[in-house]
Amino acid sequence: MSPRPENTDLSQPALPTASTATAWRTLGRTLRPQKWQIIWASLITLASSAAAMLPSFAIGILVDALGSNDPYPTVARCLLAIAASLACGAALAWYARVLYAKIAEPAVATLREDAVDHALNLESGILERAGDGELVSRVSDDSRLISQAVAWLLPAFLSAITLLVLSVPGLFTLHWVLGLSGMIAIPMYWLSLRWYLPRSAPLYREEREIMARRTNTFLNAFHGRVMLHSQGWAHAQVDALERASFDSRSVADRVFRMLTRYFARNNRAEFITMAALLTAGFFLVRADATSVGAVTTAALLYHRLFDPISEVVTLFDMVQEAGIALRRVTGVLLAKRRKPRRTLSVPSELSSSRGLVLRGVSHHFESGAAVLSGLDLFLADGQCVALVGTTGAGKSTVARILSGIIEPTGGVAVLDGKQLISYEMTSLRENVALISQDAHVFSGTVRDNLTLGAPAPCSEVQLQEAIGTCHAQWINDLPQGLDSMLGSNGHQLTSHQQQHLALVRIAVLNPRIVIMDEATAEAGSRNSRELDKAANALTKDRTTLIIAHRLSQARSADRIIVMDHGEIIEDGTHWQLLAANGKYAKLWRAWEG
Repeated sequence: MSPRPENTDLSQPALPTASTATAWRTLGRTLRPQKWQIIWASLITLASSAAAMLPSFAIGILVDALGSNDPYPTVARCLLAIAASLACGAALAWYARVLYAKIAEPAVATLREDAVDHALNLESGILERAGDGELVSRVSDDSRLISQAVAWLLPAFLSAITLLVLSVPGLFTLHWVLGLSGMIAIPMYWLSLRWYLPRSAPLYREEREIMARRTNTFLNAFHGRVMLHSQGWAHAQVDALERASFDSRSVADRVFRMLTRYFARNNRAEFITMAALLTAGFFLVRADATSVGAVTTAALLYHRLFDPISEVVTLFDMVQEAGIALRRVTGVLLAKRRKPRRTLSVPSELSSSRGLVLRGVSHHFESGAAVLSGLDLFLADGQCVALVGTTGAGKSTVARILSGIIEPTGGVAVLDGKQLISYEMTSLRENVALISQDAHVFSGTVRDNLTLGAPAPCSEVQLQEAIGTCHAQWINDLPQGLDSMLGSNGHQLTSHQQQHLALVRIAVLNPRIVIMDEATAEAGSRNSRELDKAANALTKDRTTLIIAHRLSQARSADRIIVMDHGEIIEDGTHWQLLAANGKYAKLWRAWEG
């Protein structure tokens, strides 16, 4: 039986979560440009709530009119007033919701874009430790909750509060005893909230975090599905996903149980208060202190509050959940960004150099663990260099430093006599491009995917030249060719095609130097020759650094560099290193055997 992977849970520390005050300040700043729209929408909501109260008073008048000698004119007027108020209230409520939706979506989109922009500029390693699922959960599920809260919660809350504020004085205008009877509910609702709030916040926070871990586990399984099946580890990842789903179900069940108890307390308050109103009304009418119509109005006013009060109660539930979501999205903005790049002088002997140079480069993680130590490397123009070594030797770190993705913690990385960090990113990508094993397909057309990052618009001829260079004729064989849609709602590419597409994208960009970090590592033996052919055509007569996953790739390189524990231990051609009978020779014999 194949061994299980060491870590099937694959859970990483989450991104930070902002404080409640910081989160609401951030949302306030995002909404501030739309303050006049918010005020106008609030006024419309208030008018809608006022219109919703009129039928209760009209029915009370109608009840009293039925005992008169000629009730028909009054009944007709009351029915017209009820119909008009209902129509007006519904129209105003609809208009308010439309206004709030127009306010919410741009604001939440801005917040989401800021979070993604910040995430793309995080300090190296933070997002990797948090996991893709954590960020996806925050900018999708959590952003959706915030959008719903602003678009639906705010108008509903204002409508409910307005009805509460207007109904309590309305009860007192009918009779002070009816007013006092209606106020019995206030302390009962308050006690219910005092029970609910301390229990709900931790539970909702736990729910959001568990959902993020479940998303992360699923994405890890999806991205590594080929390796998991080939190694026989799929069952282990399925077990991990089942555990994550079970945790999600468990916390959802606990939330439901808490809400059931919460709503039961509110229903008890509604029953007691309505009973008190009707009892008080009975004795008031019997004593001729008020009319049946007034008691009817009081009962309807309070009954009309059932839905708003239930909404307010439910809104506290939504506020708690949306508040946690807002704190998580805002937390992305608080994560540590890349430090301002250092400005170190270039050694005089490198100021006139041509090509990529690392001089005395060292690098370490935030934990302090060293990855590279005093590394010197030179890539001459037109040279193909293969970098080999066991897992953890530091190969990918070298690739990321040479491509300008991360800055070394010590030493300098130089391109054509200038530090890499002094180049604008657009200019740097015209000179140096990285192809990693994590090929990604963006939602859009094939053309959009190929021209992503191109410094200038690309003609059909340029795209076809790049396709021909990389032997990717299958692109033209797609249903709409270059205009075929890719992504979740379009044509689904295989792992091999995704990596092939990434090679064509680099051919379109046409950089001077190409760094290939195991760019054909996961294609599988059936397609590896096709990808190797494309990679060889792409890198022909071009300065290339290959992080070799298969030693057959290294064999044809002009020069092979062997790394171990962050240091270069061997450097030479394939035959020179075999003759030296060192680390590379052992790796080669193991590869052949």
